[in-house]
Amino acid sequence: MNKIVIKPKSQKKFSLYCPFTNEKLYNDDSSFEIYEGAGNYLFSICEDCLFFDAGNNDEIENYWKDSALEAIEKFVENHKEENILVIEIQDNDDTYWFGFLNEDNIELSAEEIENRFIK
Repeated sequence: MNKIVIKPKSQKKFSLYCPFTNEKLYNDDSSFEIYEGAGNYLFSICEDCLFFDAGNNDEIENYWKDSALEAIEKFVENHKEENILVIEIQDNDDTYWFGFLNEDNIELSAEEIENRFIK
C-alpha cells in the first residue's frame, strides 16, 4: 500500500486539494472532513470521529468491520493495479485517512504531497 503519514504542524486556516489534479476538495475551512470529492479523490475516513465518505464508493463500506485502517487495507489490496495513494493525517485527537487514485503514476515525495494536499 502506497501510504504517507502527515502530522500537521499548526492549525491555521487551510483547505484540502487533490494532490494529483490540484482541484479543491469540498470541506469546511480548517477541517479534515471531506464532504464531496474532486479530482482523483476516492474516500476519506476518520475512525475516532466516526466520519466516513466513500466518494460514491460503496465497496469500501463493505470492508468496514473492526477498523477504518483494516477496511482501507482490504480496499487497496483488491485494487492493486490502480495505484492508490493513502494519506494518513494524525491531528491531535483524531486520525484521518484519504484515498486518491494516481492515474498517471506521478512520482511525488511525501513533502510534495503534503504541500499539494494542505494549502
